[in-house]
Amino acid sequence: MISITSYRAIVGKCLVLMVALVTLAGCVVKPIYNVENRAFSTEEIIPLDDIQRRIKLVGAERGWSFEDVAPGHMIGRVGTYKHNAKVDLYFNQKTFSIKYKESYNLKATDSTIHHRYNRWIEMLERDLVTKIGLVRS
Repeated sequence: MISITSYRAIVGKCLVLMVALVTLAGCVVKPIYNVENRAFSTEEIIPLDDIQRRIKLVGAERGWSFEDVAPGHMIGRVGTYKHNAKVDLYFNQKTFSIKYKESYNLKATDSTIHHRYNRWIEMLERDLVTKIGLVRS
């Protein structure tokens, strides 16, 4: 038979362990997700400058801002002053690529980053695939 004191000690240790696990789960880092030559879902041939404008509109819906670098290349930014990221976005009339550039406060290493970054990229990727053909000039 377990005494009340031993029972309380066991429960206390379990609670501390659960809090530690929940805390660690919130700080998960994963491999950096880059998008390579992903096709837009539209068969429509869209001029490059229209695609550039459409990317800006689609991205803005999720808080992204884009700076033009050259035809077919923009730098995208997302996040807040506490956590943010910058990517290179390359595109042509059929495909696009998103490559990690830099970040602030996302625990980035050469190959890993906070999982929040990957969610931002996955949502942008999905929106670009599905919405580029829906945005009208």
